[in-house]
Amino acid sequence: MRTRRAVATIGAALLLVACGSSSPSARSVAPSNASGAGAVTTTIVVGADGSSTVLSGPDVGGGAAPPEPSSSSLGSATTLPTAPLDGSGVPGSFAADVLMPARSSAIDVAISSQSSAAPRQESIDHLTTVLADVSGKSVAVVSGPAVGGDAHDWTADELRALVPPGSAPAGSRARITLLFVHGTLGGDKGVLGAAIRGDLAVIFVDRVDAAATPLVGSSGIEVAVVTHEVGHLLGLVDLYLHTGRQDPEHPGHSTDKHSVMYWAVESDLVGDLLQGGPPREFDDADNADLARIREGG
Repeated sequence: MRTRRAVATIGAALLLVACGSSSPSARSVAPSNASGAGAVTTTIVVGADGSSTVLSGPDVGGGAAPPEPSSSSLGSATTLPTAPLDGSGVPGSFAADVLMPARSSAIDVAISSQSSAAPRQESIDHLTTVLADVSGKSVAVVSGPAVGGDAHDWTADELRALVPPGSAPAGSRARITLLFVHGTLGGDKGVLGAAIRGDLAVIFVDRVDAAATPLVGSSGIEVAVVTHEVGHLLGLVDLYLHTGRQDPEHPGHSTDKHSVMYWAVESDLVGDLLQGGPPREFDDADNADLARIREGG
């Protein structure tokens, strides 16, 4: 396994203002052990083709849940301007807190990684530029909690436990965390990344490297996967707004092969299906959704 380059500017503020082919019911991985009255479990759904998305999650600590699929309205976070920033809910529920000017003043991207699993600087540079573009806010890269241990077949509960959810007053900085770890999601070698909470996503660095081909390098795949998973945290596709444009065979994903939210980007099929290299940008429909969330409707 090769040594990966560490992120160079952890802790420095980057002021970038304005700048499967199967049904999701194929297999569910690692339901949450959340307890208590009314607790809702999180299920990461993995298709036989290796693609994954999170369809439900714990509603813990007051995090805003997405609207019902039949609704085209925004989530409840937009109607609670004084509610605390709380990313403990389902992926996509934190989108308004991250994007809306009234909800947060800036964005912190916390990076947590195991030894020799740190992301490439290119991946983080691209992500901070994208986040600044879609939010109009300053973006800072900061150090997240240390992650020990070796390669492991992680459960969703284990990954969530590495970064306990936090809460901050409305109007302060919104924080999302990216985990870079060795191993797999529940033993599935086809999954390159997954959104596992409203403010938390994970990248499986060994699987990213293994997905590379002679024509598609691992560096380009990593950039795409990182952006893709943060896209889920920002509510794409139809995880926050329910527009009906998500791929019916791959919920939470785009049908557009030119969008970084295309389902194959987070699958080990990325090098085979996207031989020119995976997309690394949101398409026009993605950007329209993000603008709508940012504007509050």
